[in-house]
Amino acid sequence: MKNKIIKAVIIVFVSFLSLNAQDNLQKGKNAITQGDYVSAVGFLENAVKVEKNYETYYYYGLALYKTGSLKQAEDNLKLALKDDDEGIHAMLTLGSLYSQQKKYQEADNIFKKAAKIAPENVNVLIAQADNYSLQGKIDEAIKVLTLATTFSKDNPNVYIGLGDAYRIRGSYKLANDYYKKALALKKIPAAYTGLGDSYFRMKKYNEAIIEYDNAIALDPNFADAYLGKGKILYFGGKYGDAAESFQKYSQLMPGSQEGNSYFAKTLFKQGDIFATRGQMDLANEKFDEAIKILNNVLTVDPKSITGNLFMAYTYTQKAFIDTANAETYQNKAIEYFKNVDSKDYEIEDLLKLAKLYVTQKNFSEAHSIFEKAEKMDSTYVELYREWGKAYFREGKFRDAYLKAVKALELGGDDTYGHFYLAITLYADAKYIESVPSFQKAIELDPSFLLAKEFLARAYRFGNKIDEAIKAYEEVLKQDPANQEAIDMIKALNAKKGSN
Repeated sequence: MKNKIIKAVIIVFVSFLSLNAQDNLQKGKNAITQGDYVSAVGFLENAVKVEKNYETYYYYGLALYKTGSLKQAEDNLKLALKDDDEGIHAMLTLGSLYSQQKKYQEADNIFKKAAKIAPENVNVLIAQADNYSLQGKIDEAIKVLTLATTFSKDNPNVYIGLGDAYRIRGSYKLANDYYKKALALKKIPAAYTGLGDSYFRMKKYNEAIIEYDNAIALDPNFADAYLGKGKILYFGGKYGDAAESFQKYSQLMPGSQEGNSYFAKTLFKQGDIFATRGQMDLANEKFDEAIKILNNVLTVDPKSITGNLFMAYTYTQKAFIDTANAETYQNKAIEYFKNVDSKDYEIEDLLKLAKLYVTQKNFSEAHSIFEKAEKMDSTYVELYREWGKAYFREGKFRDAYLKAVKALELGGDDTYGHFYLAITLYADAKYIESVPSFQKAIELDPSFLLAKEFLARAYRFGNKIDEAIKAYEEVLKQDPANQEAIDMIKALNAKKGSN
């Protein structure tokens, strides 16, 4: 009798666990449908402890993937496929996970297997095309997506895939046409975010913000929109607002370190501002806060692109404000830059690295990096400004002049651009011809002491004595102890008197 009672209790308990697991599974699936993947993880984590089958493993793996926990997601998706090796949904999610990790061949193998099982499944074709796009195989991606339209002309995700392919290629107008075509079929946050990403690349930042906000309004849990918006706010100098966007991204993607990396970058930029103002203690505080966060990021993911890059940025600035340890910090920064594959650099990253090499007087390496940046974007004004500065420090004034001219052509008035133009003429003994450019540089930056000194010298060597004396007097107003100005005013007045 006692054994029967125990057996009955066990049966009731197991039944309770099974019902509870089924309840958690359903709640998890509902959360996924609503785009609330963070809540879904909690429900499905409990469900999978009891219900160890394809459905539970798949949904749990999907929720983990969508919240950035890629290793756990991979483990659970593999368990799902172990239970059903032809489970298309698990195959697609695992393949997409591998694409994100840049394991393109593994992803392609999965998608090809899925295509054999379901040759007319449009979602399989879309996933396969996305994998091609991420590899830069745009023509292959377009070919697959064009095939997908023969099976379903009204699937908006096909047109989002085409938009992504053309955006990666740099054909932004065509990409935008496909995103808009997708939105005409159905309002989807991924299409709005694709438009935002495209406008970002086109440097149409206001339009990009609008599209990211459209995605967020449609789905407040769409993480990628917060990341894109945060980047634009960061580049626009709105670091507090950017930090909020990055933190929201981190809340939605707790398994990913990308949001934390960008948040650290906002701290870095705030430190940079303090350094510019001469508030070095406050600057160091922000830099150290950023380093603390980034150390955590790199502990979790040593290969994090953003983590390594922003660590490099932070040590670059620490080298600037701590001259006693500058070389140590510079070498640390270069080491973190080298942890990232060069194909993953943005142009801003390349310029930072090039400037580091310029500081260390490794000009050949610096010029090599500037050349890579030019291939990435030959219209980026700051590239030519920095490249010109590098040539100037190297003493190659003619090359500095040419880069300065290019910067001026692209970006209008620029202090250093005019200064390099003047220096080049000055170095060719064209002293009076150099005067207007020196004057323009000083007009743009009235505190530019070096330009004032060279202006005075240009007048002196051009035998314009009165103008030289006035120019040296301007130098003394800014630098009363300037020995050259003191001596030359005496000498020029004496020469003037003797004449």
